[in-house]
Amino acid sequence: MSAEENSTTPNPALAPVPTTVPIGPTAAIDLSWLPENERKALMADYAKGVLDIAKKAQDMHVDVGALRSTLGTLGDTTKDIAASGAAVTVTHTQQSSIGRTEIIMGNTQQAHKGRLTKSQTGEKDYTFYYVVAGLIALVLVVMAIGGRG
Repeated sequence: MSAEENSTTPNPALAPVPTTVPIGPTAAIDLSWLPENERKALMADYAKGVLDIAKKAQDMHVDVGALRSTLGTLGDTTKDIAASGAAVTVTHTQQSSIGRTEIIMGNTQQAHKGRLTKSQTGEKDYTFYYVVAGLIALVLVVMAIGGRG
């Protein structure tokens, strides 16, 4: 790099610290009353926040694209199977940055009801544990009563 190019390149460290922070398309907060070092710290936090929002928006954009692709594939597959005369129920559940999405499609009664089973929604079935606990409690009660006799 020549000396002439170097002298015309702005040095970001020498740039003045902004005295306003944009908080929307037309609104801004006046920071001119703050000392420069506090404005620098505030601007650094503001820049981090803007980057965090941009990252979240990008993550959501990717998740929406993936969901759109999944819905397209599931829909086409379901349509093709149903067109062949077969009964089909397709379910899909996913958790992403846009929230939990539960999908059910097809030409069966279950699909027409639009209700996912407990296992499809990710809900755990504790019935077995309740039955075992009840049996253990019953055995303990019988032992307690039998021990008194």
